Amino acid sequence: MYRVIVVDDEPEFREWLKSLMENSKDFKLVGEAKTGTEAVYLIPSVLPDLVIADMYVPEPDGLEVARYVQRHFSGMKAILVSAYEERVYERLAREEGALAFIPKARLSLDALRQALKGEAKQ
Repeated sequence: MYRVIVVDDEPEFREWLKSLMENSKDFKLVGEAKTGTEAVYLIPSVLPDLVIADMYVPEPDGLEVARYVQRHFSGMKAILVSAYEERVYERLAREEGALAFIPKARLSLDALRQALKGEAKQ
């Protein structure tokens, strides 16, 4: 089971993701952050397997959160999400060490599973 932290300034999105994972045997939401700063403080105390961060979360943004995860936590993975579906986001996400970029409109447990298996098809 993947222990997950979600980093997003939209309470509705965090709540939706929490309900999506509620009955999942593969994912368990273990923390939430509204800003990149909150995430940077939360990650070392919770040590999740996966951080799902919005590209535009404030202070610092999701790209910087992904970079932080990649540099400081061996084996921890980051997936970036956004309401916007720009193709450049996938490249930017990978450059910062994120496993994948998934547009929020396509985010599902199956999409997360595929990204974690290295089969991300955004």
